[in-house]
Amino acid sequence: MTPQVSALPSAAVPPGTAERLARTARGLARAGATPASAASRAGAPEALRGELRTALALPDRRRGFRVVTGLLAGFADPGPTPPHWRGPQSAEADAIDLALALATSALGRLYGWAHQQDGRLVHNILPIPGHEDEQVGASSATLLTRHTEDAFHPLRPHLLVLAVMRNPEGVGSSVSSVRRAALSAEDRARLSRPLVTITPDDSYAPPEGAASWREVEGPRTPVLWAADDGLCLRYDPAYSVLPDDPGFLGSYDALEKALQDCEEEVPLGPGDVILIDNDVAAHGRRPFRARYDGTDRWLKRAIIGLDRPRPAAEAAEPGYGQRTVEPEAAR
Repeated sequence: MTPQVSALPSAAVPPGTAERLARTARGLARAGATPASAASRAGAPEALRGELRTALALPDRRRGFRVVTGLLAGFADPGPTPPHWRGPQSAEADAIDLALALATSALGRLYGWAHQQDGRLVHNILPIPGHEDEQVGASSATLLTRHTEDAFHPLRPHLLVLAVMRNPEGVGSSVSSVRRAALSAEDRARLSRPLVTITPDDSYAPPEGAASWREVEGPRTPVLWAADDGLCLRYDPAYSVLPDDPGFLGSYDALEKALQDCEEEVPLGPGDVILIDNDVAAHGRRPFRARYDGTDRWLKRAIIGLDRPRPAAEAAEPGYGQRTVEPEAAR
C-alpha cells in the first residue's frame, strides 16, 4: 500500500530564536563546550531555553510526530558527510551538535548510551561501508524496518529527534502511529501479553562469549500497553524473539499490516528536524544508494526522556546491562 500523504504536523522556529541559538552554540564551541556541558543548565540562558521549549512543541499523540523547520537556519553548510560516525566533521557541524544539545535538552532529559557511539549525546546517522544491509542506522541498501527506538530497554527514549544535515536523494522517514492502526480487540488483547523478547540491535556489541544478543536471556514484554491517554507500543520485529503461539503470531502479523496501512512518508530536507513520539509511533527508512564520497545522507540523532509513566513491570528489567550516559551536572 502507498504510504499516506496528508498535511504534516509542523512548526516553524522564529528566525530570531534560530539566530540566538546559532550565536550561543558558536560561543560555546569557542569556549570548548561539549554537547554534555551544553545540555546542562549552565549551557544556555534560560530565556533561550524557554523560546526553544515553545518552538519545539511535543508531537500530537495521535499522529506521533512533528516536523520542525528553521531551527538550524542560523548555520552554514555543515561540510562533507563524515566517513564514519566518529568523524571527522567540520567546526560548523560541531557547533550544530551543541545547538541540538541546547534545543533538545529544553524539551526533557537528553541522554545517550555508554556502548553506542562512544557514549555521545548527539549521534551521526550516516552510511558506513560494510553495514549496507544491516538493520541499523548505518545501513543504506536495505529497508530499515519500522521499529521503536531502543525497544529492548526500559529506559528507551520517550522522544526521538532527527535533524537533517544532508539528504540528496530526498529519503524521508516513514512513521506509523499505533493510535491510527486498525486492530481488533482480540489482537490488542493478545499483543498486550508479555510474550516477546526484544534484544539490542547490532550497534551494540554482544557480551564476551556470545555470538549475538539472541544467546542472552532477556525479559518477555508486551508489544502493546495502555497509557492514560491511549495505546502505546514497544516494537522491533528485526530484533524480536517471538513465541511459538499461532494466535499471537497472527495478531503480530495483523499489527504489522495495520502499521503499514497507516504509514506516513515524511519528506525531510536539509535543516529539517523531526520529533517522533517513541511510545506511539514506529519509524523506518527506505533504501538508498550510498556513494561514500562526502555527499551521502547525513542526520543527527538525539534521544530524550520525558516525565511520562510506563508499565510498572519494566522497572525490574535489567536492560541487557546497557547504561545511560547523562549530561554533566550544572555547576
